[in-house]
Amino acid sequence: MDSSRTTDGAPEGSPAPEGSAGPRLREIRAGRGLSLTEAAHRAGVTKGFLSQLERGLTSVSVPTLLRICEVLQIGVGELFDYPDEPVVQGGSRIDMGGEGVVEYLLTPAGTTEFQVFRSVIEPGGGTGGPYRLGPGTVFALGLSGSTRLVVGGETRMLSPGASTSFSGGVLHQFDNPGPTASEVLWVVSPPLLRAAPEPA
Repeated sequence: MDSSRTTDGAPEGSPAPEGSAGPRLREIRAGRGLSLTEAAHRAGVTKGFLSQLERGLTSVSVPTLLRICEVLQIGVGELFDYPDEPVVQGGSRIDMGGEGVVEYLLTPAGTTEFQVFRSVIEPGGGTGGPYRLGPGTVFALGLSGSTRLVVGGETRMLSPGASTSFSGGVLHQFDNPGPTASEVLWVVSPPLLRAAPEPA
């Protein structure tokens, strides 16, 4: 079973970012009638870690957050606050997991063909492990700094102006190996699901 210190991408007690997904996860878990103990067991994390996450007291790696979403039968898109205005100023702060990563959703709620995100990644920050987003295409554009993107075991460096695309179903992860913060613009098509996909 995962412990918050060794596998969730953040030391126990590491403060979660503003807009943490934790309270929303707790609300959904309670609505499912699932105990904290059972949800933690199914997700492969400790009860203490999940309790801290739900209270916004710690951060979580992207792979672990996606496992928790799977247990709750939701897509990670269910955790987002979607901008309502047609012109989005700055974006809506979202939590897709990771350590030292701040992310913003830039597309309004009514956008159905794609989603655009902006990630600000502190030195040493990243996803905390590889993950899959499911069917669809991901486009990434480096805005500043240097971001290391690993797709299917292949390393792709994103410097300002450098771009790449790949299937969201391929294992991928990113981190910032540089001395200054980096920024990446992501386009995901189709948008991330709000409900968990049906088992194959």
